[in-house]
Amino acid sequence: MQINSVVIHEIIKESNTTQAEAYLSNELLDIDNENIVKIINSLEGSFAKRNLKRAKFLTTGFKREINDFSNFSILDISRTLTEKLKSNIQGISPAKGGYFIFTEFEINHKFLAVFLVRNTDGNKLIQSGGGGWDVNSTQYLDIDHFAMGVKINLSLLNNDSDQRYISLVKGKQEISDYFETWIGIDDIKQENIDANALYDISNQIELPANMTRDTFKKRIFEYAKSHPSHTINLRELSGFLYDGDEDRIPTYCQDNDIDIDGEFKLKGNNLKKFYKISVSVNEIDLSAPRSFFNPDTIVISNDTVIIHSPDLARALEDNLNENE
Repeated sequence: MQINSVVIHEIIKESNTTQAEAYLSNELLDIDNENIVKIINSLEGSFAKRNLKRAKFLTTGFKREINDFSNFSILDISRTLTEKLKSNIQGISPAKGGYFIFTEFEINHKFLAVFLVRNTDGNKLIQSGGGGWDVNSTQYLDIDHFAMGVKINLSLLNNDSDQRYISLVKGKQEISDYFETWIGIDDIKQENIDANALYDISNQIELPANMTRDTFKKRIFEYAKSHPSHTINLRELSGFLYDGDEDRIPTYCQDNDIDIDGEFKLKGNNLKKFYKISVSVNEIDLSAPRSFFNPDTIVISNDTVIIHSPDLARALEDNLNENE
């Protein structure tokens, strides 16, 4: 990871109150300081282990404040965004403040990220005389349990990619509405994109020991069928397939820049293609695992379906003879 800039601001607000104050830094932090390097690396590592929601920008939120994502001052824009968030949450009683860590870094792509770390007792930063923070006090931040976070892939965004370039942490609960509103994200479910991405993953990722590709897909099918509304949780699915290793699939997605949501519904035709093909035409029903469609079993040629199955042929003959 190459860290390019870091700045921290604080919003001071307790839950069950409607008043908020902001302490806005006047300076960037030293990116060569070992405490700062540790913080950003730890935040990125913790972020990657969370359940992520994928999105794009609306014309509100960050998009309204940042005219050019290829050329901006993180110090200036972070001050503006923090001040705006402070105003937004003043009337929201349950909302809590904390330290907002803005950072630009590079890992294969360029990223702008914001992490909210709660300022609980025992891990408060110490202000410096220059309108910033005492970097030595940053080592006490509880960064492994940050409350919310967003990571924007600037490389995808600035190249007008069709991929969703925003990742948000969902954690154990839904992201607070005010955080999403502040960022300004769309909330369009793109389950076809997620399903196709998962199918591509199932064809390419290294398989668990002693498991065939067809069995791997069938287990994805079984996992989805066994969950309410056929909801796929990517980290949970990874643990289900890889003997408790919840990081295997998310890490593969991150390493290969795969655009997939951390949680989505896998149903209908998107679900069927992981295991079975089912068609019903002219009162003829045909249902079989996708793996059966091969030259040795089921062949489609010149508008003709040929099924190579002595067992099926005998079963059909027996049934016909019984009916006669």
